[in-house]
Amino acid sequence: MLKYAAIVAALTLLGCSESPQERVERARKAFGEHDYRAAQVDLAAALATSPDDPALLELHARNALAMGDGIAADASLNRIAAARRPADFGLLLAEAALLRNRADEALAALGSDASSAAQRLRALALLANDDREGAGQAFAKGAQGGVKGRADARQLADFARFSLMNGNTAQARDLVNRAKAADRGLIDTRLADAEVFIAEGRLAEALDAYDGATSAYPGNLAALAGKAAVLGDLGRIKEMDAVLASLADVRGGAKVAYLQAQSAAGRKDWKTVRSILQANEKALEGNDQSSVLYAQSLVALGQPEQARARLQPLLTRNPQSALVRRELGKAQLAAGDAAGALETLRPFGSALTSDPADLRLLASAATAAGDSQAAQLAEKARYPTPQALAATLAEADTAMRRENWGNAIAAYERILAVTDGRNPLVLNNMAVAQGKVGNTRVAIDFGNRALKQAPGNASVMDTLGWLLIQSGVDRDRGLALLTEAARKAPDNATIRDHLDQARKG
Repeated sequence: MLKYAAIVAALTLLGCSESPQERVERARKAFGEHDYRAAQVDLAAALATSPDDPALLELHARNALAMGDGIAADASLNRIAAARRPADFGLLLAEAALLRNRADEALAALGSDASSAAQRLRALALLANDDREGAGQAFAKGAQGGVKGRADARQLADFARFSLMNGNTAQARDLVNRAKAADRGLIDTRLADAEVFIAEGRLAEALDAYDGATSAYPGNLAALAGKAAVLGDLGRIKEMDAVLASLADVRGGAKVAYLQAQSAAGRKDWKTVRSILQANEKALEGNDQSSVLYAQSLVALGQPEQARARLQPLLTRNPQSALVRRELGKAQLAAGDAAGALETLRPFGSALTSDPADLRLLASAATAAGDSQAAQLAEKARYPTPQALAATLAEADTAMRRENWGNAIAAYERILAVTDGRNPLVLNNMAVAQGKVGNTRVAIDFGNRALKQAPGNASVMDTLGWLLIQSGVDRDRGLALLTEAARKAPDNATIRDHLDQARKG
């Protein structure tokens, strides 16, 4: 025990040997490298010995703003003597006020400043006060460059987000491209770029943008949460969990809580889903997605009546939502209210593009309710309309092109459920998608099924061969398949590249 105490004492003395100046220099270095959490530790220690140092207080305030801590930033800013305040003091004060949800204080701090940076903060403050028209005007003035005729990247990035809120994706992309030209490496630019990619359905590019943001700005909550969300949308749950684990010591609030629940749902761990959403219920109030997920967990855990109570108001507000209608119908069936489920699900029967799974759910409700059309609905569910099948195929094709593997898998599963399961294109694409999310064994099985249906197809050979090479399951067979695929399609660059890599490996 004494030996342990001596070690602790030695380490304590070692830590105390660092001078305040060394702490400050290390904090400046960490701040410059965007490692704000590391900078915060050293700044706190340095301020303990020099609490009134204006340069230290300014750096602490800027670091706190970068971390999204308006309270700490405001406290440090107000301790800086008036004669030692930086030129952008009003902007810093306004940003701290916005982070504390005090829009009027932010507007007062900005005064008559008409710079591009000030117009950005003014727009955000007006938006917080529900003045969307005023916010739009301020953003537009800032995009013109303010009084100096030069817009900054943060202003353009936030204007892009505002454009997304208004459904103008094309304008958002133009603004993001301008922000990238002004400062490609800025965190605001990177995050806005990723958000626009998501709106455009380009999830692979969004993931790349978030990867760049997390590399350049270690520990950034928005970048890590965004990356986790995209991984979840892609069905890459294990990778999503790894990102969420890195947020364990970060106060991520409602956004991270929802992502954690979404991840647990991907593992069918409904108790964890309910536990997370229940603990964060107040913070997630108004989030329809979390309400639906909560209801799904309640149904899975045998509490369908509580699920119904959550879902009915959502459907009343949004009757066009197929997801809410579907989940409410399931909850009503689980609660023994077949007649209620039938009424909820009946609109699926009149839509030509209804998903076969929804038609089967409708048929189940009709059968349980003793409805006279139950047999007719069951027959319709067995043989979906050409329009419904075409819509699902189009959805799957779009998901494949956008590299949204999770949605592609879900769509192909629905197609396989209502067909004979022998279409080589569907089987081959399912193999590709399953491989992309790491389900290698399942992917190889689909690859073999596709090859059985189309034994001479070069693309099918390439898919299976590359899966066998990448997984190491059967390199000899994989190489043989790739060799034959290259012989059949000598101009196919993808096949040629796979074969070259296989030979090198």
